[in-house]
Amino acid sequence: MKLLMFIAALLCVNIALGQTLQGFVYDEEENKPLEGAFVYVDGTTFSASTNAKGYFKIVTPQQFNAPLVISFIGFETLRIEEPYSYNKPFKAVLRTDAIALKEVVINKGGPFSRRQMLKVFREQFLGTTRAGSSCKIENEDDINLYFDLKTNSLRAQAYKPIRIINKRLEYKINFDLADFEVNYSAKTLDAFNMRRSFFAGTTFFTDISKNHSADKKRKEVYLGSAVHFMKTIAKGDWQEQKYGLYADRWPADPNRYFSVTDSLSFKKVTLIDIPPGAKKIREEIAANSQYSIKVKEKKGGKFSDVKFDVLYDKQLQSGLMFNNGYFYIDANGLFFPLSEITFVGYMGDLKAGDLLPADYVYTP
Repeated sequence: MKLLMFIAALLCVNIALGQTLQGFVYDEEENKPLEGAFVYVDGTTFSASTNAKGYFKIVTPQQFNAPLVISFIGFETLRIEEPYSYNKPFKAVLRTDAIALKEVVINKGGPFSRRQMLKVFREQFLGTTRAGSSCKIENEDDINLYFDLKTNSLRAQAYKPIRIINKRLEYKINFDLADFEVNYSAKTLDAFNMRRSFFAGTTFFTDISKNHSADKKRKEVYLGSAVHFMKTIAKGDWQEQKYGLYADRWPADPNRYFSVTDSLSFKKVTLIDIPPGAKKIREEIAANSQYSIKVKEKKGGKFSDVKFDVLYDKQLQSGLMFNNGYFYIDANGLFFPLSEITFVGYMGDLKAGDLLPADYVYTP
């Protein structure tokens, strides 16, 4: 019995260590500890600040498939991939950010006013849903917007984290913007000519709700979201979760098209068949050698011509487009690589204003 208790104790210690992130943050130039550096697990509510020795410690209830982000004013933000792989405290070194120390110059001139560009930025970054429309950016002056005439693209940069107050979901969000682009087919900001909208970055959430005041609204946002959908694919409980898959507009069996297997701590989803419509088009292309050459010259993966429709609760419709035909899903419903799946329709319209932290737990 004592031996069993000892083994159990060892297991508990190992699990605890696996969920504890700790280390020291130093200034690269002077090799001195940085006090007050902000450290957080991307996409969650877990964070810490370094003490006078540069030390930090974050304890999470589980391991997240997310980088550890370390930021400090005047220094480049550091992303540490796979932070849970460190079995002991590690040393992180921050480098002085020459760009951040300079005054950010907002581009003037161009075909559109800042007011026009800012309107599009809010719509494509925060979203136009009830949650997205309730969001307010506290530091819009830190956002540099410009229209690239060569590519007909609206771009944005921010050398400080964008501070968002989500009034509906009752979160305070720090969004460190890495990329933002809205591409058009012409020199315009008209949504009709929009080809693609994309943004990326790291996020930290602070729950500002009181007495579970936002629980109902958060549940509404979760249901039908990409995270909810990915968890459904991983578990295979489509009917129970009220999801329906459609191929060529006809109801389809997910097991016919998707293979879900275990891969370490993830679920690997592989596309094992394509809709009849896509097969027919491929056959027609193959029969026309001249057209086939043009298709091969186009960018995209092996399955970039494959699309499915997804219906949640018989009312929220989304489109699901592939690239190379496989992706991975973690326990929190996050998938990677991000380039594998493109959402259109309802899920494609959800922006930063509808984001929930990775540690959000849905309870029916």
